Amino acid sequence: MLRHSYASAERFILSREFFGMKLGLENITAFLDSIGSPQSQYKSIHIAGTNGKGSVAAMLDAVLRANGYKTGLFTSPHLVDVRERIKVNGRKITQPAVVAFVDRFRRELSKRKLSFFEVVTALALYYFYRTRVDVAVIETGLGGRLDATNVLLPLLTITTDISRDHIEILGSSLRKIAWEKAGIIKASVPHLIGLLPNEAERIIHTQCRKRKAPFHRLSRREFRTYPRSMQLDFKSNGLTVDGLTPSLYGVHQLKNTALVLKAVSILDDDGLSISKEAVQEGLVQTHWPGRFQVVQRKGKPTLVFDVGHNAAGVAAFAESFRLRFPDKKAYVVTGFVKHKDHQAMFDSLASMAKFYAVVPLKTKRSADLTELFTTIDWRGVPVKRYGSPASAFTSLLKICRADDIIVVVGSHFLVGEFFERLGLG
Repeated sequence: MLRHSYASAERFILSREFFGMKLGLENITAFLDSIGSPQSQYKSIHIAGTNGKGSVAAMLDAVLRANGYKTGLFTSPHLVDVRERIKVNGRKITQPAVVAFVDRFRRELSKRKLSFFEVVTALALYYFYRTRVDVAVIETGLGGRLDATNVLLPLLTITTDISRDHIEILGSSLRKIAWEKAGIIKASVPHLIGLLPNEAERIIHTQCRKRKAPFHRLSRREFRTYPRSMQLDFKSNGLTVDGLTPSLYGVHQLKNTALVLKAVSILDDDGLSISKEAVQEGLVQTHWPGRFQVVQRKGKPTLVFDVGHNAAGVAAFAESFRLRFPDKKAYVVTGFVKHKDHQAMFDSLASMAKFYAVVPLKTKRSADLTELFTTIDWRGVPVKRYGSPASAFTSLLKICRADDIIVVVGSHFLVGEFFERLGLG
């Protein structure tokens, strides 16, 4: 008989946030060893990067499923429900599976003082073993070298993108950030990179040479973009997809899609066969909430949600908005955490914003709004501070017409709060 309800099991997992963020592999490695190293029982793909790693993971998962593989997908953070982070064949981990894991291992998890992210990572790796997945697509949480997910011996490792984010943890230079993310590179395991800054690419290339890991890169010549239609032509190792329109919208998503296609060709060479038809089906059916997600409701303003939460992510969102809605400006609800380049983000948003509603987040990491209002140059865009996302949204609905656009862009905490309120996902 199970000792916990789902609510109590979830409370236990969330309570591990008390131990804060832990960078290092000793705890999780020891725990996984004690339960038989479940992560060694199936194939895996490991993905790091500042931006794009979740989208690439979601697309790869969809492509693999379309080809008939049973897949596990581990991503972070979640928007509403912690179970979003762990999926098998596109379905969230079941509540009974979460309860069974906590019932069986709570004492050991507590004894070893595993952090929240370590516990969720261990839960994912164990669940994928119990459900007998063929291949798991695993996204790092932060960095790579000391990230709790870095216990894998995967078929392929990928670095999607490198820009300055989490500099208080990973370092302030692209070289240092790249070195941390290159920690997922394994001896003799192919490593693929996206379109990286030259100094970051050099660091990763050097690490591949040291570990005798085959090095693959996405070149700028390997894809052509058609911004208005968001189509892509790509050819690599005999795989050609012409006029493909990915379900995930944005110029940055074209780059992510091209990276997925390159990954497919590498996996195919290494024995994980994937058909062209599966690639096409998977990429047009990928569902990845909160990534330029457009919600249209009859007689009400169009809503656009995006979890762009750093300078590069917000710049990509603003570019994509201008392409999707070239003659429109939006009412923009924003909320960010601390230690971000907030000025750069508002500089990017200024080109498509007619009004800012700036809100706090339900986390101690929320940016100080008083500080924002004394330091940010809003570039002439009217701005108002609200006490919560709900109050901002209610206020905007009173003044917006049906042909207006309300953008919600920023932290996962912000988008997640809207999703919970509106029943989205």
